[in-house]
Amino acid sequence: MNARYDREHEEQLLASAIAYAREAGEQIVRRMKEPYTLGDKVNRSDLVTEVDLLSEALIRKRIGLDYPDHWILSEEQDGSGDCFGFIGAPPPGCGWIVDPIDGTVNFVHGIPHFAVSIGIVKDGIPLHGVVYNPATGELFQATKGRGAFLNGIRLQADSEGDIACSLLATGFQASDWRQDSFAASQVARVAGVSRSVRILGAASLDLCHIASGRLSGFWHDGLYPWDVAAGLLIVQESGGVVTNDRGEPFALQHKRLVASNPNLQPSLLSLLFT
Repeated sequence: MNARYDREHEEQLLASAIAYAREAGEQIVRRMKEPYTLGDKVNRSDLVTEVDLLSEALIRKRIGLDYPDHWILSEEQDGSGDCFGFIGAPPPGCGWIVDPIDGTVNFVHGIPHFAVSIGIVKDGIPLHGVVYNPATGELFQATKGRGAFLNGIRLQADSEGDIACSLLATGFQASDWRQDSFAASQVARVAGVSRSVRILGAASLDLCHIASGRLSGFWHDGLYPWDVAAGLLIVQESGGVVTNDRGEPFALQHKRLVASNPNLQPSLLSLLFT
């Protein structure tokens, strides 16, 4: 009975996350066609719109009503100060990690590469991940131990082991490029030996593209839990690998992330960090 209840409860959690993501996505697409206010949080490349805030408020309200005993970590409300990602492990119990619009700069400029990202963790372990791009209708989802899917079709990360044949992606803010020569040198090294490097501007979707086989590898420094909580599980459940810069299994409190497949990961890590 308990096992059946746990299974039904987990399925209900996933269904709720999908419903919240779709509802927020509908609101985002609708507001794209209307005037909205725009501001920045830290610098001119770290933007926030009233649409981000409305999307976050909607999701937090739904979670609070349906799961009042769950904790919530979300970008716009919790991102201005320290979050558990840089203090220690996630809190115990069941929690929701939300990015109301991942890829806000793309959204502002009308580029259809942004997403609602919702990760559900239980005692610090990712349990469900949902990433929804409302501009394209693509909904990526995963449940721990049950695979990853795109609009109902099971995903499988590619098996490419040769960097020369790999399309890779990275991400950073423009301020990082201006201030951090290490980031620039990484891109130069990888671009020189790979098929190409893309900077797409939405980490959650970049991770999903690893899971779908569209990308062979992705790396990023300075990520927050809401950037990766959903996509991390989607990659893992597709057969991909996600580590920190030392090759250790990625945890939500880590800042540096490298994702690819088991064949490519060792050489990608070596190229990036040695």
